[in-house]
Amino acid sequence: MGTAELVRLIEMPPEMAAKLRPAEGLEEDISALLRVESFESAANALHEALSPDEDGAKILSAMLEAATMSEREYQKRKIPREIYLDTMKAFSRFVREHHEKYGEWGFSTWWWAGRHTSLKLFRIGALEYEMCEEETGKELSIHIPSGTDFSPASVDASLAAARKFFAAYFPAYRDAPFTCCSWMLAPALAALLPPASNIRAFAARFEILAEYDKSDCAEFVFCRSAGSRVEDFPEDTSLRRALKAYLLAGNRLGVARGRMKRG
Repeated sequence: MGTAELVRLIEMPPEMAAKLRPAEGLEEDISALLRVESFESAANALHEALSPDEDGAKILSAMLEAATMSEREYQKRKIPREIYLDTMKAFSRFVREHHEKYGEWGFSTWWWAGRHTSLKLFRIGALEYEMCEEETGKELSIHIPSGTDFSPASVDASLAAARKFFAAYFPAYRDAPFTCCSWMLAPALAALLPPASNIRAFAARFEILAEYDKSDCAEFVFCRSAGSRVEDFPEDTSLRRALKAYLLAGNRLGVARGRMKRG
């Protein structure tokens, strides 16, 4: 598959697709994006080599080239093409999130996206799953993509499909516990949400292992950059209205890490 075809299949916004150009002379770093042990250093090297890159189009072009190369590993492992495309659609999602946050088309998530090209992370139904090796052993870290169907039934279907996926293609993670580190698990959030909230239902699946006094809700709830004025946060959903009032009252919403309860 060529980059142009991938761009079409992952529904890259045309405003950003028009900015993409072939990456030249960076074959070694692009290839390194395919390996779990080197994708972080490769992304940093590309970011430095391609500077200035104000809208991120240069590094996005390089990462999409790596994404086309990673398809060969998917085929080798016989991983369904649907999983490949759903996983790579993250690049288009990152571009749309950048536009919502800054009001212009760009790509600023280069430091994260190597997880997708290196087969460390997969989109399976509603959720993404990242294979992690912690001191306590292997874990499947759950990430919640923006705009996903977050209903309990959709989450159930994704979790069941993920169990089958990892048992079939990465058996070392067959029984790895599901974990999550997110503002959605912050205990203070429950009081701000109605009993039938999908977020409350998701958080109830986890036992909390740790809480952290940091906040990323500006980015993930309000789609604003860190340091933005709370007064300027949008109020177009019930969650945003409730959380904005909570923050304006001088409170902070932290982040919690949890392990999914066995059930």
